[in-house]
Amino acid sequence: MTGNKEFMDTLYRIELKKRKIVQKFLVEIGLTPGQGQARILRYLSHHPHITQKEIADACMLDVTTMSRVLDKLEKLGLIIRERDPDCRRAYQISLTAAGQEKAEQIEQAFQKLADQMCEGISGEKMGLLTGELLKMVENLNHVEMIKMNERK
Repeated sequence: MTGNKEFMDTLYRIELKKRKIVQKFLVEIGLTPGQGQARILRYLSHHPHITQKEIADACMLDVTTMSRVLDKLEKLGLIIRERDPDCRRAYQISLTAAGQEKAEQIEQAFQKLADQMCEGISGEKMGLLTGELLKMVENLNHVEMIKMNERK
């Protein structure tokens, strides 16, 4: 069990350090940390002209939070909303030129961070580690299913 605790503590320390680095970077480029702005901009750079609901689902944000974040991104001039021709009540969201530039900054910075995090770890070891972490994701998915079944 000591190994499990040390492992979980290490994951926690990695996440805290990564979060601190990312938050500092986001503030430097004019975004608000913790609201999903970077995630949304990155997603939109690869999926232009999609609905708010599609972004919320992909970025794992609730629709209410998503609406507030999109309002802020629109005020910053990073996104535009256009009526969805297929649904009068929906809007399609896409990046402005400034939004695309910001998304590229984010993408480059996150790639650099990933490279720095993995420095000195061989491709083979990264493959093994990734496989083990994916097994943990699978285990957590199973835990969620168990909890859902217990509620019935």
